[in-house]
Amino acid sequence: MRRTIVYILSTNYAGSHFLSLLLGSNSRAKHLGEVKMLRKYSEEGSFGFDGRLTRGTVLQGIGPDNIHEAYEIIFSRLPPDITLLVDASKTVRWANEFLSDDRYDKKFIHLIRDPRAILRRNLKASSFFKQLRRRWWLFRDYPSLRPSIYFKPQEYVWSYLWLRTNQQISQFLQQHRLPHALVTYRDLATNTSEEVQRLMEHIGAPFEPAQLEYWNFEHLGTEKRSYDRVKDQKKSYFDLRWRQEIPESIQAGIAADPLINDYLQGLGVRFMSEGLTRASSCA
Repeated sequence: MRRTIVYILSTNYAGSHFLSLLLGSNSRAKHLGEVKMLRKYSEEGSFGFDGRLTRGTVLQGIGPDNIHEAYEIIFSRLPPDITLLVDASKTVRWANEFLSDDRYDKKFIHLIRDPRAILRRNLKASSFFKQLRRRWWLFRDYPSLRPSIYFKPQEYVWSYLWLRTNQQISQFLQQHRLPHALVTYRDLATNTSEEVQRLMEHIGAPFEPAQLEYWNFEHLGTEKRSYDRVKDQKKSYFDLRWRQEIPESIQAGIAADPLINDYLQGLGVRFMSEGLTRASSCA
């Protein structure tokens, strides 16, 4: 199999590390988490709000000066039977930097999580100036929102930013005609075996049941601290805290929003009580 980079594209807090760990626990693959973070940190330690970076010898010495050779360096330090690297850097900007690199095949996965769940996390990191800047982005990008965006509650601002990011991912994939698969966090968490099998088929590698128990493997790269409890309990965690923490009226308003629903309909995705699901996976 030709060496392949698997790019997970998503918003923040969508479960990209969860997906990366599942895919990267295959015997032919390696979970790296957010490769883009290697250009910011020169040694093991914390990154961001809820994570850590573990380099080991495989990632040692990769930084700002050689970040665009990161995949080549990593492959050179791994056994030859490792042909897949899973990169959960999430952003279109990062993936676009390597689009013309023909040393590797590239496969893309669009991971999408319910905006109501993303809202819960974003509200914890909100500030007045951050809100003001993001309202300007929405004013610029969505003409239909211009009469009201500066008066909308912050809950809706974050939901439209979720929409903006996912639309950018869709446009990137379509514009470049990139081979990609779509998966929702809800489907991945509730139908893990079926969804991982489907994604491994998209990637072009055989599914291995052992990769579902990703906590049994040692992983390099970035990893969320919240997964420590998964390792302790040896059981995946389906995060539904948003259902208790977000008022039902706001949940209902987001689920009924026409801009959001138009976009989801185009993807073949719809709202359910536990989150988003692909229409084809609905009973």
